[in-house]
Amino acid sequence: MNTQRIKELLSDLFTLRTVWIDKGQGQWSVKKRMHPLLRGTLWTLAVIASLTVYAALKNESLPKPEQAIAKTIEPEKPSEIQKQTVQPVQPLKTMAMRREIILPSEMKPETDRIMIPVKRPEPIKRHEAPRVRTFNMPNDGMYRILVNKSEHKLWLLKGNKLVREYSIATGKNPGDKQRTGDNRTPTGNFKIVSIEDASKWSHDFRDGKGKIKGAYGPWFLRLDAKGWKGIGIHGTHDPDSRGTNATEGCIRLSNEDIDELKQYAYRNMPVIIREN
Repeated sequence: MNTQRIKELLSDLFTLRTVWIDKGQGQWSVKKRMHPLLRGTLWTLAVIASLTVYAALKNESLPKPEQAIAKTIEPEKPSEIQKQTVQPVQPLKTMAMRREIILPSEMKPETDRIMIPVKRPEPIKRHEAPRVRTFNMPNDGMYRILVNKSEHKLWLLKGNKLVREYSIATGKNPGDKQRTGDNRTPTGNFKIVSIEDASKWSHDFRDGKGKIKGAYGPWFLRLDAKGWKGIGIHGTHDPDSRGTNATEGCIRLSNEDIDELKQYAYRNMPVIIREN
């Protein structure tokens, strides 16, 4: 089939034809109609498009699989025994702190359930201090220690910038030290005179428990406490005492904290101890 023949066929296909239609009683009407093949093709495409639209609309009206499953599964109605053992609804915070225990039973194992409180784990303590805090110290870039007895806090500063914050224990009695044995932490401006290995030291706190090994932790930062002997910053065998008045006059940190503080400490390092 040559090109001329194809052109003739296409021209014939898309040419409107004049058709005389007998309407009866001697009346005729003239209509313009497409080629039968083109007309049939268009009708077929129209039917396919209608079926596609209908299928799309039908799919949107059907419920999703998970919705259908949820509708078909009805919750079991509790038996009389279950009704007696069901716990009342608890607030969200209370339920978050409870744990379910299932006890074995010969009759109905699923009904022997009790709820017991579970202790919420304590958040990990961070040494980093609050972001917003100002210190009236010279901005000389020197490391120094500032102790606040009333807050039971020890701050490591670099100039007037905060580097670390530690929880501490101080003397059992408040106020400035007056005499030997009064269990008070002295206040004032001091210096570290020596950094001593205290890992093998022991101490008798006169509480009936005798000598306690490791009472001073791994390190003892001794202070020139203006005539008061044995005053220093050290670790402890009792880290839970931090945040309280518990010592005989020294400043007590956890062993982990004194290990870290020792890395910054040096001889003649300034130590300021304040009441508040």
